[in-house]
Amino acid sequence: MQTIIEVKNLTHVYTDSENKEIKALDGINLEIRQGEFVAVIGANGSGKSTLARHFNALQRPSEGVCLIEGMDTTVEENLWDIRQHVGMVFQNPDNQIFASTVKEEVGFGLKVLGENAKVIEKNVAEALAVTGLEGYENMSPFVLSKGVRQRVAVASVLSVKPEAIILDEPTTGLDYQHQRGSLDMLKRLNKKGHTVVIITHSMWIAEEYADRCIVMKDGEIISDGKTRAVFADED
Repeated sequence: MQTIIEVKNLTHVYTDSENKEIKALDGINLEIRQGEFVAVIGANGSGKSTLARHFNALQRPSEGVCLIEGMDTTVEENLWDIRQHVGMVFQNPDNQIFASTVKEEVGFGLKVLGENAKVIEKNVAEALAVTGLEGYENMSPFVLSKGVRQRVAVASVLSVKPEAIILDEPTTGLDYQHQRGSLDMLKRLNKKGHTVVIITHSMWIAEEYADRCIVMKDGEIISDGKTRAVFADED
């Protein structure tokens, strides 16, 4: 399988409010391949979200390298292409929704890329259909439930047709029914060929939906393998 994301000796250091250096990631090595459904799990502060933000160059390595389909995330000229290959959906959908209608929101990325009206119309229609948002086109996203806003955020990423989708805690604040709906949608996208990476605290989500599990602790990967094998290791 083609490698979509490759991380080599990735270290990320940030400075806290007291001007102390904190090592959020410490020598991470991994590959994520086309068509995988990966769950990244671990306690708060383990480095999960920091790692995920490197996957589409929202953060850059302090040391080491992160490659997206061979493109170095530290090279400014690569960023435009990288963010077409890897889409990011944040924990709170309101952090990335701003348009006055669902249709405008889902088509915004395509407009920025300079796509013509015909391509925008087609891609938006496909993204709305896949995420179950047909009929919402002319509604304001801000009057919709959080679960539906989450789908709008996913659709806005999907319309650009990225190879991989990264989702940070995609079920936070959703009831069980909406969690199931969101995750089933992601599984369908995965079966269509999209690589899906979710950051999650929910063990049942990782166990039931992910083919592969990456376990993090204190900025390091302590386990990485098929979900069944990782969950079989009690330690």
